[in-house]
Amino acid sequence: MKKESILLVVSGLIAALFFYAAMAKLMDYDKSLSEMRNQIFPVFIAKTLTWLIPVIEIVLSLLLLFPSSRKMALWASLFLLIAFTLYIAIVMTGVFGRIPCSCGGILENMSYGNHLMFNLFFIAIAIFGLLTENNKWFNFLKERRLPKN
Repeated sequence: MKKESILLVVSGLIAALFFYAAMAKLMDYDKSLSEMRNQIFPVFIAKTLTWLIPVIEIVLSLLLLFPSSRKMALWASLFLLIAFTLYIAIVMTGVFGRIPCSCGGILENMSYGNHLMFNLFFIAIAIFGLLTENNKWFNFLKERRLPKN
């Protein structure tokens, strides 16, 4: 598979994830706001994050689709996915004494363990995309190819 094809698949998968997540939040804004208010941080932060997170997800979705902004968008996506994953891991430790939110969309029916695995899968995809973007993956494969006779 060619580098550009791989990058299109990787970017498309992450863009679809973020766009879906953003639309799920925005289509049921009142529920999203209610869930965000149930978080461990102050209400004014919850109000801001209720619209800011979907906006960031939509912007990243768009930036992932253009080769000129893809590398930066992959880094930002990786950062956002890691932040979400760390938050899930902290919730799973029981440090808050309660589950402060429920996720919407397809993740709504997942356990936190499955959600953690889901996020780790997308983190791996983002890392693979960055390695491919930087030619590290292709250089690694070239170095391991058997010589032609």
